[in-house]
Amino acid sequence: MEFIKEENIKLTNKNMCVLLDFDKTITTFDSLDSWDVAGMAADVGCEKEINKLYEKYRPIETDYNISYEEKNKQMEIWYNSCMNLYYKYHLNKYKLKEVVKNSKLIFRKGAKEFLKYTYENNIPVIILSAGVGSVIKEFLKENSCFFDNIFLISNTFLYDENGNAFKLENSLIHTMNKTVEGHLKGKRKEEFDKRPYRLLFGDTIEDINMTLKKDLEKTIKVGFLDEESENLSAYRENFDIVLTKKDATFDNARKIIKI
Repeated sequence: MEFIKEENIKLTNKNMCVLLDFDKTITTFDSLDSWDVAGMAADVGCEKEINKLYEKYRPIETDYNISYEEKNKQMEIWYNSCMNLYYKYHLNKYKLKEVVKNSKLIFRKGAKEFLKYTYENNIPVIILSAGVGSVIKEFLKENSCFFDNIFLISNTFLYDENGNAFKLENSLIHTMNKTVEGHLKGKRKEEFDKRPYRLLFGDTIEDINMTLKKDLEKTIKVGFLDEESENLSAYRENFDIVLTKKDATFDNARKIIKI
C-alpha cells in the first residue's frame, strides 16, 4: 500500500541531501535493533532487562494520542534507563565488534544499494538515530557501506581502559529530540546548506523533526509503516510518501521519487 502527496519538488543528485533514521528504517521492522545488539555485548542479564523496557515503552513511543510533553518525559526515562543498564552490565567495545559481525541486523530492501547510490553520486547523507551509534557504525563498516559521504549522529559510547562503556560522547538522543540542530558544523554544514532540498526517511512521525522547521517545505518525507496501525491517517498527514508492509522498501520509494 502506498500514499503519495502531490509534490512540486524535483530532486536531483546535485540539489538534494539525505536524512535517514536507522532502526526500522535502514533496517527491517523485524530486524534486531541497535539496542538489542548492544545488550548482547554486555554481561548476562542486560539483554533481558533491555527487552523489558522495550515492551513497556515502545507502545508509548508509537501512541500519537499522548501529549508531546508526556511522551518526551517517558522517552527520557526509557533511554536513560537503557544507558544505565549498559554501564551496569559492562557493555564492552571488543565484544561489541564480534556481536555486530554475527548479529541479525537486516537491511531493508534496497537500503544498502541506496547508500551506495548516494556515495557514487556525491550526495551528503546524515544518519540521525536515537539508537546506539557504536552498533550502527560497526554494522555499516562490516557491510562496506560506511561511506565518506555519511555523517552519523547517534548515541555513541566512550570506553574506559578495559573497553567498557561508561558514558556517551555527546548528549542523549531519543525519539523526541532527534534534530540536526547543533550537530552540523564546518564542512558538513556547508555541504548541507548549499543544497536546497532534503530527502528524509523514517519509521515514526517524530522522524520528520530530523530536518529543521525552516526546511520542511523543501523536504520530501518518506514514512515506512510496517505495523498494523490506526496511525495510518497520522502518517499520511505528516509524510509525503507512506509505504506500508511489503511495499515499504527503498526500491519503491526511489521509483516514486524517480532517483
